[in-house]
Amino acid sequence: MSFEDPADQRFHPNDGCPLFSERLEEHLVAVQKGQAPNRGQFCGNCYTPVSRDTTTCAHCGQDARTGRKTVEAVPREIAEALIKQRKIEAKWVNGFAYLGLLIAMVGGIALVLAVPFFKDRLIYATIAYGLLLLVGGRVLAGVLGGYYGDRIGFERARRETIATWERWVATRDATPTA
Repeated sequence: MSFEDPADQRFHPNDGCPLFSERLEEHLVAVQKGQAPNRGQFCGNCYTPVSRDTTTCAHCGQDARTGRKTVEAVPREIAEALIKQRKIEAKWVNGFAYLGLLIAMVGGIALVLAVPFFKDRLIYATIAYGLLLLVGGRVLAGVLGGYYGDRIGFERARRETIATWERWVATRDATPTA
């Protein structure tokens, strides 16, 4: 019996593009932060880190004995694809979160100005607006950014990643191996 929280599970797209395994993503983030070198043993197909004695990639199923041989570094184009993917995702998540804050701000002002009770009671109006801004801003930013922005950002970023992957595979496969 497993007690894993569904929110902690990583989404695995089924779109034919093997990028990015969790291990590859962790490695590329560490490389980008300067915490790890871009050296090691990687699957020749999906570039997931593998051990030296691995014959079949656990992520894409590529057999290093009969298919693409392992490589010693992740290609620059693949690392750049992750950076671009994350930027696109962040743009959409942050944009929708700020939209949520804007709605809370404008909605709170509109409510305070529209309710006659608050007209001569500035302290109550300030408290009501503060609560609406605090709670509404957090909830709307979380829902709009964390749900809608995340979904839209992931879909758009994934389309870009797939296009980058397809270009990379065409280039990689057109180049003869030594």
